[in-house]
Amino acid sequence: RKNMSRQITQPVNQVRLTNVAVVRINRCGKRFEVACYRNKIVNYRQGIETDLSEVLQTDRVFTNVSKGQFANSSDLRKAFGTTDDEEVCKVILTKGQVQVSDMERSAQLENTQREVAAMVSAKCVDPSSNRPYTTGQIRDAMREVGFMVHPTRSVKQQFLDCVRLLRERDVLRIERAKMELCVIVDGEDEGKRMVRRLTEAGAIVDEEGSKGGRVVVLIDPSLYRTADKLAKEGRGRMEILRQCVTEEGDVELESELQRKSRRKDQAEAAERNEGIADSSDNDNDAILAGLSRRMERVARISGADDDGEGVGSLPQALDGDEEDERAAPAQPINSRKQNRKAQKKSKKAKRREREAVAEREAKAEAERARQRERSERLGLGERENSSSNTNGSEDDNAGEASPAAQRVSGSNGNATNMTLSGNLKACNTCGGTFGPAQYRAHFRSDWHRFNVKLKMKGATPVGEEEFKLCDSDAFFEG
Repeated sequence: RKNMSRQITQPVNQVRLTNVAVVRINRCGKRFEVACYRNKIVNYRQGIETDLSEVLQTDRVFTNVSKGQFANSSDLRKAFGTTDDEEVCKVILTKGQVQVSDMERSAQLENTQREVAAMVSAKCVDPSSNRPYTTGQIRDAMREVGFMVHPTRSVKQQFLDCVRLLRERDVLRIERAKMELCVIVDGEDEGKRMVRRLTEAGAIVDEEGSKGGRVVVLIDPSLYRTADKLAKEGRGRMEILRQCVTEEGDVELESELQRKSRRKDQAEAAERNEGIADSSDNDNDAILAGLSRRMERVARISGADDDGEGVGSLPQALDGDEEDERAAPAQPINSRKQNRKAQKKSKKAKRREREAVAEREAKAEAERARQRERSERLGLGERENSSSNTNGSEDDNAGEASPAAQRVSGSNGNATNMTLSGNLKACNTCGGTFGPAQYRAHFRSDWHRFNVKLKMKGATPVGEEEFKLCDSDAFFEG
């Protein structure tokens, strides 16, 4: 009979890991893991949870959690520079990788979105009524603007991004709720100076609550550090009376009038502070607009025909443009409407305007090149016509009359409507023969236009020499 051991070997010293999430990191060729609770990792990384015992299921560092293999002290020292399990766990939790299922990720994102919407509803109001929006309205607006929450960023950071996006897209009229502060200084004189400084900074002073050295103001949360700095410079102390000032209960006429009066004072103070900064931008916009008008005028003048209509008109046009600018009434620099226009005009709009000016310059240069090419073709046609006339005169001296040089006249001395032999053509209004190029240019000349007007009035057309002697400008103006 064998002697059997009476020792009972049961796993009484084992810790069963349930609902476990493994966070792992690779360093120095080794893998290190820690066992955590699933719903605590994100809270720890966002700073919500700081107690490691609430995050870790056990404070030991593993090489393999599923097999229960612990990491050696030498490996920890080599990879992390310490053998303290708590410090190593903090590094792994902060920088390690965690595997999350789709359902867990969706639940985390939904929870984060709910928290962001709740914070926006608690800290923001409708500026027209100073009342908060509901969480459902905020979530609908977030879906409309396409705001997506980030799984690792803090709720406060995403709250600020959400408010900024809602204001940019103008889906909701929303702004941060005002903070109510109390600044206490020594003496009534010092209190008056503090009121003046806080008003210049953009705060709204509560006249009823401010007495002596006690100053009660409403400020935007972004001005909290500025108010704190002013209070320290005035050797006073500042207290926060209310984090968010909102209207509650039923609407009362008297309270609404007071609120609108405070908002008007705040808007005037902000306009005074921003007026000086916006004046330089307004001056630059005015200079750019004047330059654009000048370039348009130059493009119109350069694009005119070379018939003498635009000669000498460029300096006059520019001088006229300057006179128009001087004659224009001066606009108020600090007007609210002009400030809004200056803010809306972004760098992209200015760049498009510069590109438009450059495009107009290119078109004007192309038009000038076309006019030069056209004048060169006209000069070539005149040389060909002069050579043909010389050959015709030589044939006349020889006694042989050329049919192309013959001129047929009607009863009123004008050429009849017929095409002569050869390349010469006749005008039935002015008389005379012309080459192909000269024939086209003749119908755009002032002589032909003058005879057309005479013909419409029933008068007899004049020749080219008579046209040069008469006052055609007065006739065209009349």
